[in-house]
Amino acid sequence: MPLPFPRASRALAVVLLVMPALSASTAYALAEEQEPEPTYTLTATVSPAAMTAAGCAADPLCVAAPAPIAGNNHPALKKAVAAAAALAVPAEVGADGAVLTAARPATVFLSPGDYTLGAGLRLPPNVDLRGSGLTATTLSMITSSWPSFSYSFLVRPQDDAAPSPGSTNLVSDLTVNGNCREGAGAPEPADLPARPGKVCDFRAGGAGTNVGGGVSVGDRWTVRQVRFTNLEYFKLWLHNAEDVHLVDNRFDNWGGAESGDEDNIGGGGRHDGAVIEYNQFDRTIRGNSIDITNAVRTTIRANAVFADRAVAVARKITGYGDMYLEGVPEATVTGNYLRGGHIVLQSNGKYSHAGANKDITNPRGSTVSGNRLYDSFGAGVTVTYDDYADADRTYGTVGDWDTRSTAPGDHIVRPGGGNVVRDNVIVRPAESGILIAGMMDRVKDRPDTITGNSIVNAGHGGSTEMSTGGGTFETSGIGVSIGDGDRIYGNKVVDDRTPHTTWYGIQLGARNANSTVTNTVLAGPGAKTGATTAGVIGVPLRKAAAAAAAPAPLIVKDRVLTWAESYPTGNAPIAGYRVYRAGALVAELPVGSAAIPANLVAKADAGMETTASGWTAFSNTRVARRSGAGALGAGSLSLTAVAAGSVNAAGRLIPVKPGRTYTAVASFRALAGPGRWSRAGIEYYDADKVRINRLAGHNPATVDRAGNWITSGYTSAAPAKAAYAKVFVQVDKVAAGNVHLVDRLGLVAGTGTQQWADPAGRPGTAYRVMAYRQGDGQPGWMSSVTAP
Repeated sequence: MPLPFPRASRALAVVLLVMPALSASTAYALAEEQEPEPTYTLTATVSPAAMTAAGCAADPLCVAAPAPIAGNNHPALKKAVAAAAALAVPAEVGADGAVLTAARPATVFLSPGDYTLGAGLRLPPNVDLRGSGLTATTLSMITSSWPSFSYSFLVRPQDDAAPSPGSTNLVSDLTVNGNCREGAGAPEPADLPARPGKVCDFRAGGAGTNVGGGVSVGDRWTVRQVRFTNLEYFKLWLHNAEDVHLVDNRFDNWGGAESGDEDNIGGGGRHDGAVIEYNQFDRTIRGNSIDITNAVRTTIRANAVFADRAVAVARKITGYGDMYLEGVPEATVTGNYLRGGHIVLQSNGKYSHAGANKDITNPRGSTVSGNRLYDSFGAGVTVTYDDYADADRTYGTVGDWDTRSTAPGDHIVRPGGGNVVRDNVIVRPAESGILIAGMMDRVKDRPDTITGNSIVNAGHGGSTEMSTGGGTFETSGIGVSIGDGDRIYGNKVVDDRTPHTTWYGIQLGARNANSTVTNTVLAGPGAKTGATTAGVIGVPLRKAAAAAAAPAPLIVKDRVLTWAESYPTGNAPIAGYRVYRAGALVAELPVGSAAIPANLVAKADAGMETTASGWTAFSNTRVARRSGAGALGAGSLSLTAVAAGSVNAAGRLIPVKPGRTYTAVASFRALAGPGRWSRAGIEYYDADKVRINRLAGHNPATVDRAGNWITSGYTSAAPAKAAYAKVFVQVDKVAAGNVHLVDRLGLVAGTGTQQWADPAGRPGTAYRVMAYRQGDGQPGWMSSVTAP
């Protein structure tokens, strides 16, 4: 039997910034939230009643196994399986492989009690294993026989059985117990597992890891009404199998049990057509609820996951209970209920790049619909696209599902896209509601559709940003960082908490992303917009392209915030700054703060309210004080071009210390003539007042314009022989007679050139500061700080 593949870390890299505790009350409720909340129960949802002894006796194809004994029951059950195999009638199959007459499987019936096993029970094709009920019959591992269960299972297919086209197998109505906690696992409800997160008891006896899984399935197996508990290894495993049906099973660690952190339902091997439905996962489970890798046409529907933060904290982990589809095209994930967990569609690229995972399959043609997710430990639904580089530093050759790599130094990458995320209800996710991310454009070649989703109180609990490996998102209802022509419409994003935690309705683009977002369609049938929003902190639609850099470092001391100038990008100069306290806008500073903190430039020279005598013109420049046109006051410094070329001016000498960092800052505005590249800089002088050098900013985005002020800053370390410095300003390529204004000039030791004092500040207050750009007012990236 193929073994589970080695894997690297699957978790998305997450940056968590803890917000203050939130109120449990809310005035807003979606209709979907008012549906009865499910609870974990062992009662069957869709399964028929368990077989009885009388039913077995009346069935000529049923073998009743002996009642369980205190020792090893494996020999007796092995004989019962052999007897049933002799009774089973294989399917009649035509030459074309079509089943002409269905198989008639035989059954091994297990009476109530605990069948302790010293080896795994192997089922040949067409042999069913049926207990008397999932609380009545148990198969449990004899832990002293752990070598027989290394990388193996209590129930599994018979490896050496002859192929039997059209065969079926059923395992139902029993419990499988791996005795991770010796003697535990009774069907007695528990709030926490026993000794949460600690290794299994049998490890003290020298056992290795990956011992004692639950059930491994083969082609056309059905596993129904089986309780999985107290297991170190994978609980329910499907690998290289077709048309598997996993229905109405239960997963928990009740009755003093605990388990290993492998998946509850996991598998791969390019299996096809699996249906996983109506299963329930209690708060005490460990690991992902479902994790399927390298498969196709998998359906996951009507399952319920009840992960709980208290259990995660007890195990010292950030989360569990998630549903992962990794390298699984054409999947359907619908009608599931998840509390705590979330849904992730991604490639298989996070595993070791060998064997089945040498080639990369991205999410493609899948649908995630009608799910309800509450209190997810991360983003509610995430779809990511990626690839890896071969030894020659090139990425994979593009192929499809049927293309396999043959060259040792190359691999196949199967692009994704065409996924649909619709009609999901996502309430209080710790991060964003829905994220679509990618590490490069070539790994997605079809547009996705995101429609009809309701997202409430994203960031609750709470994160302000999340790094996906395909860029960083600030908490939004919906975030997309890859795609050409994606359709986003008819969604609802609401934040009704105090303080608010959802920054944006929709975010297009991500920080440090290597992929792009183009031609996004934000309208749908019936004139539906991308998303209706209520209560978001920032803007309904955030466009991350050309967003200004975060104003770092952001420092708070004695209720005063100071920060450095944001770095503008993409020819989008900065218009000012916004300050948020505990999720609420408390200050908007056009141009910047009224005073530059600890400004080394004299007040009269910084604002030109009375004179411009502190500024000396360079050649080709006339300087003067202009009244009534200041950035923050009435005065400003005018620079008029005598002839075509640059205009320049410098301030007075200011004492500085060698090796120390200094920042010059100035705000610019075009008065007469078009906007031009405008820069602040520093001239350093030695003790004899001889100039050492002249240095200025080189960001091409600092282009001034008529009617609006923009700011330029420049930071450098004073040279070894520096004794003085002057602030230096320059506007390039100015036509003769054109005039540019300069105001809010400063020089500071360090980098903090902006400030804001909070009259209501107190310890523990969380602040966010961002720049916003000229023109559309789109926000830049945030810096965050909490008052000590």
